[in-house]
Order: sequence, then structure tokens, then C-alpha cells
Amino acid sequence: MLALLAVTAAARAPLDRPNIVVLFVDDLGYGDVGFNGHPTTKTPTIDRLAYGGKVLSTWYSGCPVCSCSRASLLTGRQWSRMGVTPVYGPTGNDGMPLNETTFADGLRQVGYATGALGKWHLGQRAAYLPAARGFDEYLGVPYSDDMGNGRATPCTSTAGVGVRVLPSDSDKPPSVVAMEPYVAANLAPPPPPHDPGGDFLPLVAQHTAASGEVETRVVEQPLDFSGLGKKYSDFAIDFIERHADHPFLLYVPFSHVHTTTNTQPEKQYAGCPWGSPPRTFKNSTRRGAFGDALAEVDAIVASMVGALEAQAIDKNTLILFTGDNGPWLVQGASGGSTGLFTGRYAGYWNVGKGSTWEGGIREAGFAYWPGMIPPHSRSAAVVSSMDVLPTAFALAGAPLPAERKYDGRSIVDVLLHEEAPSPHTSLFFYGGAAGKLQPSAARYGPYKAHWATGPGLSGCKPGPEAPAGCPSIAYTEAPLIFNVEVDPSEAYPLVNGSMPHSPELIQLVSELQALYKAEIASLQPYSQPPAPDGPGEGPGLYAVCCNRTLGCNCDS
Repeated sequence: MLALLAVTAAARAPLDRPNIVVLFVDDLGYGDVGFNGHPTTKTPTIDRLAYGGKVLSTWYSGCPVCSCSRASLLTGRQWSRMGVTPVYGPTGNDGMPLNETTFADGLRQVGYATGALGKWHLGQRAAYLPAARGFDEYLGVPYSDDMGNGRATPCTSTAGVGVRVLPSDSDKPPSVVAMEPYVAANLAPPPPPHDPGGDFLPLVAQHTAASGEVETRVVEQPLDFSGLGKKYSDFAIDFIERHADHPFLLYVPFSHVHTTTNTQPEKQYAGCPWGSPPRTFKNSTRRGAFGDALAEVDAIVASMVGALEAQAIDKNTLILFTGDNGPWLVQGASGGSTGLFTGRYAGYWNVGKGSTWEGGIREAGFAYWPGMIPPHSRSAAVVSSMDVLPTAFALAGAPLPAERKYDGRSIVDVLLHEEAPSPHTSLFFYGGAAGKLQPSAARYGPYKAHWATGPGLSGCKPGPEAPAGCPSIAYTEAPLIFNVEVDPSEAYPLVNGSMPHSPELIQLVSELQALYKAEIASLQPYSQPPAPDGPGEGPGLYAVCCNRTLGCNCDS
């Protein structure tokens, strides 16, 4: 039977509705991956895929923080157009507006099986979880790893022995502590009254039956970090094997490598040994705990690639790899690296997650498709996470809905042809210092323009590395402009925020200001009320909970 499935799938031409796998690593910095030159990262599979395909060296996120970056990826639209909250908390009652179309919605309409695996973070209520957004199946943590306490089973223990949630050093609920930096940065509203479901991280599974009925269950609460990687790997292998004979979409927004609460050592985690032969992750890399977590990501990717190859469908499958936003630099060695995107002109170090300096929004990226994308190829064309939806629709033969504005563009030509230009004349970046309703920055050809600059999430205080602290600055006379093809570290501005004297630069400023005004004029954000309360929901009762009589702690 397996041989027959492999023959059937392999008989499909590569461009005949190819399978699409989207790998989306949480809080991964441009400088964290081996294929971008990190000296001690241990990611042999990720590096092999990057070198065996096309490195996309100018991939931008749709937003510099978690929820809005996912909304833009899934919909192909600027998150500010959708009324999306930049970061959804684990106990709130809202999520990505239900009238948005995701790439899973579109691909399912043309016959694709659709699966999601990992961190969702677009609303934890059933009305907003993946099964309501076009995905047939889901396994994952519905928000960030630090938005509740998890546990870590000792790898030498029998299941259930020695299992405990380590104490926190805060007397506040972890869901409240996790949201504090986002609330302070005006990226999220204050959390609602305490809900015990926000105290412990859940692992949630969903399955949609042929009848359309959705089963949603809590697999674990609190989540066991020691077994998470293996569960993710098993889900991916099983999904690929069951759907090998027809087109599928597998969206993998990894829970790794976002930091956890301080109940885990160094606020990072990696699982107990798994795989065949079993591979050890904890204390396995020279990079430390962050490197161990990234090594487990690599192993999960390896298991997916192995399943594709075993089913002889690797040549029918496009793999896209990137991250959701830059590294959270205030987390130190547990938070990742921006690489060369240091924003030197800023005068401060915190230019990662939460900022629209290159370090906050420019991501490691590649595309892998054996036989279609030449190995050892590279493109510096500007691409965006918002391009995934129109690219997937173009390859699958799915029509774009005509009633809304799409900011993403198909990058099929960039993927398949050498030296193909970017489909973007300009690309605007919302979030950061300018907030939600005006872009903070934009790419325009080789140029990066800033209308507002400010630090990444949690800011920074004056010190030796930031003598003036981390001020937010609005550029009203002219934007701050760099040529980031020549100066990717944003060290040497061509225009420093005042009107230049050179005719060429005056013309550049004029063109950018015209594009900026047109972009703002095109933005017609809307808001949508939260979904009606479902059974058992209400104020203080919106969090995922395995059993409220047990205080949402079902560790047995």
C-alpha cells in the first residue's frame, strides 16, 4: 500500500499542485542559523536544505512581534488592515478577525489537506484556533512558551515520576507577567481578571472529521517540554504519510526558540532523546541552551524531510523556511542574535524583536524544492512573509479573493528563476515606534527609510552600550534613509532626517514621501467584535483549561 501511494504521488508533476511546507521559527534571529554563518549553531539539516535550495537573504517579516507577524503570514495582508492586536494574551476573548481568509482556507478549497503544528498565537478560544481557520488538523501550544508555566520530565524518570512544575520567582500569574512588556509597549491591552487556565501551558490537538465536526482536546496541561519535540515530529511524519497521495499544506510555526518562564533553566528547553537512533539535545551544543533548542528544531525538520523522501514526494514539495520576527535581545544569550543587523546608527543595542530596525524584521530564509530550485542558489530580492499566501495560491491554482487588498505578491519567479527581481516596488513595515496606524519604515529598492525609530521590546536603560538610553524618534522633515544593500548594519545614513542638498537624494526623499502618503491613505483598518461566547466561556473563563475543578493543572 505504501509503495502504491509513493508511486501515485511521484507521478504528479512538480508544478501540479505541489505540497507546501512552511517552517516558521519563533523569535529566530538572522544571525542564529548556520547557513548565515553562526559559528556554533548545530543545524545540519536546515543548512543542507538552505544550501540545496535558494537562500533568500532579504526576507522580511510582516511585523516585529508574534501575533501580527502570524496574521500577515497567513493572510498575505498588512496586519494593520485587519484590526489585529499585535500580541494576543492567553486569557483574552479575541483573536484574528474571522472574516479574514488564510492560505489554509484557500488551499483546502482546491483539494489540499491542511495541517498546522506548533505555536498558533491568533486566539486560543475554539472560535479562533486553527480548525476554524482552514486547517484540518492541529497539534501545538496556542501561544508563546512564556505565557504559562510548563514542566520538564527528567529524562531518566519513568513517566509520572519526578514530574513537577518548578516554582516561579514572581507572585503574579505567569500569564500576567508574560504580557507586561507588550502592555507597556502598547502592543496588547491589559489582561482580564485572573483565569487559572493562564497559569499552565496547554498542548492542544484538533481534528476535523469528514462531516466537518471538529474535535478539540487538551493533550497536556501543564505542557511537558521534555516530550514536545518528539510529539511534533510524530505528528509531522504521520501527517505526511497519510496525505502522501494528494496535495497537502503543512504549516509549522515552531514553539521553539522563544524563551519560557523562569521555571526552565536559562528560559529555554530541549527534549529528552528521541529519533532513530535516539538523538540527545540537552547540553548537546557549544551554543548553550538556545543552541540545544535550535538543534531540536533541526531534528524535527530532519524527520519531516525524511518522511517526504521516504514517500518519494520530496520533488513534489516546496519547503519555505523563515522566522516570525527578530530575536528578543533583552533575554541575553537565551534570546538569539541579529547577526550583522546591528542598527549601529541607533546608538543602542536593543534593535531586535519589537523594532523595525533590520534586526527586528529581517529574517533568515530559504526555499527548497529539489529539481525545481537549483541548489547553491541565492537571491537578494526583497520578499516578505506576506508573499507566502499569493505564492501558495499561484502554485495551487487557487484564486485570490477579489474583495480585499493584498500586500503580498507571488514570488514564484524569484524562487524558480535566477536573478528575478522583487515583485515589490515598496514594502512598508508597521509596528515599532510609529505604532499601528502608520508605517515606521519601508524598503524601496536598495533603500531602507525610517519615519520613526525606537528600541526593541522592553527597551533599554542608559548604560555604557547606550549612553543616551533608547529614545524613540519621529522623522517629520525627511525620513532617515540607508542603502541597506551597501550598509546592512544601518550605520551610515544617506539622509539623516533633514532635507538633503543633493538633487538625487531630494528626488529620493520626494518619491518616498509620496509612497508613504499613498500607503497611509490606503489603510482602512477595521475592528470586529470578539466571537460570541461558547459553552463554558465568559469573563475569566476564556483560557484553555483541561479541567477547571482541578485548577487547570491536570498533571497526573
